[in-house]
Amino acid sequence: MRLDSRSVLACYLLLAVAYVGGLMVPLMNNDSAHHAGIALHMHLSGDYLSLVTQGENYLDKPHLLFWLAALGFKVFGVNTFAYKLPSLLFSVLAVYSTARLAALLYSPAAGRLAGLVLASALAFVLANNDVRMDALLTGAIAFSIWQLAEFVACPRWRNLALAALGLALGFSTKGMIGVAMPLIAVFLHLLYRRDWQRLFDPRWLVLGVLTLLPASPVLYAYHHQFGADGVRFILWSQNFERLAGERFGNAGAQDPLFFVHTFLWAFLPWSLLALAALWAHGRRVVAARLRPQAGGELITLGTLVVLFAIISASRFKLPHYLNILLPLFAVQLAGWLAPRLDAEAGRGLRLAQWVAAALLVAIALALNGWVFPLTSPVVALGAAAIATAGAVLTFRRRGVARVVVATVAVAAVFNFLLNFNFYPRLLGYQAGNQLAAAAHELALPVDQIAYLDGYGRANSFDFYTARLTPSVPLAQLQRGEGPRYLYTSAGGRDALTAAGVRYDVLASNPDFRITRLNAQFLDPARRPKTLTEHVLLKVGE
Repeated sequence: MRLDSRSVLACYLLLAVAYVGGLMVPLMNNDSAHHAGIALHMHLSGDYLSLVTQGENYLDKPHLLFWLAALGFKVFGVNTFAYKLPSLLFSVLAVYSTARLAALLYSPAAGRLAGLVLASALAFVLANNDVRMDALLTGAIAFSIWQLAEFVACPRWRNLALAALGLALGFSTKGMIGVAMPLIAVFLHLLYRRDWQRLFDPRWLVLGVLTLLPASPVLYAYHHQFGADGVRFILWSQNFERLAGERFGNAGAQDPLFFVHTFLWAFLPWSLLALAALWAHGRRVVAARLRPQAGGELITLGTLVVLFAIISASRFKLPHYLNILLPLFAVQLAGWLAPRLDAEAGRGLRLAQWVAAALLVAIALALNGWVFPLTSPVVALGAAAIATAGAVLTFRRRGVARVVVATVAVAAVFNFLLNFNFYPRLLGYQAGNQLAAAAHELALPVDQIAYLDGYGRANSFDFYTARLTPSVPLAQLQRGEGPRYLYTSAGGRDALTAAGVRYDVLASNPDFRITRLNAQFLDPARRPKTLTEHVLLKVGE
């Protein structure tokens, strides 16, 4: 049987279970809970124009994520689901846009395959667990590129207007990169096609005006809070400061291959096949000396080369910067793989996917059998059910289609275990959300809880108590003044003892910066040495 629409829908349903699990994974302190705190400030204060974090102005990311999260809080209350739902919806938009772009450039079969590849790519799934700007930005960029490609294929005003909306959403999420990347893509596309008439179409000027209209609320908000400097920052300085390593540090600056090895894990389980597709496409383009070929395109390969070079030259590199390129990698792979779906899988293709699947299985066993052993019968049964359904779907297919379905099934089981076992267990070592739960269980009045100034705070504690917790100085507590309850670190508890302040320990929890995992923490035997302690105290008599 072929990889038809029913097969693809069944694969999406397997993956959907894992994505639902991601909606329930608590927010991580860096950066999810931090961003949620900015949205919480909007929700509590009613000031939706200002970006404020811990009482300070926040001049970095634009407003869209925060506005959508604040809207979620208003509708659903302050909870994990409300914060993560917009990102999941934009991820659906990214998958749909990627599928439509691949269908436009190649074939309907390539479209079905491209969406499935993107939805099962590891970094794309993770963007819906540790929610930052990435899912929103990826969805906006994928949508913009698709609509611009549609406009080039058949110049309809509808597509131009929708492209402008996508560009504005990308800009409102992370600044000018959300505009620059789609425009680079369509420019390379027209250049490759030698379509001079469309390249100099005056309607591109209208695109600028149509983009500015939905982007204007963000520009107004920046001017309201920061004046002309804020507008200049978001239009120019932000992305260039990151490229130059200014303000944000020099993470990864000395590693020119940072995004090469990042791609190898980020696009699992498709990394090796994607490299083969890129190589094949690149050879065809070079052999043709960049002359347009029937059925050829440069909107994906060209954009990947240009953007990959730009981010690799950056003095500030983080793995999630690669996420915006994942839809184009998916289209590339689908365009190469779709004509082979009904054929027998070659030895190289089968070997590549066996290696990828074996790697995911090995990691799953390590994470769920050694790091955090699976103890829940319900989760074990869920994983077994997905694996069984995946096996049935796999053996009803033949050739390359069978390999594709088997790969998706492995990815579904892997991410199911990640979201229903590994991450929930890992979040047990983030004290903020755990002590917030303890405060609720103890029925503490959260408006009487404060941080001890200089001794630990947690954005996740603020979020899960739905309050921007203030800090108090030690001197105030020494005078017998201040709040009745404190959230602090072990160092803060020792400082209180040394200062003669009386307290009772109500709850404590080990703490680790879980977004910076290392081998020592992952080893259960050595983990205790990596942990600090955060405590919830009752102060005074």
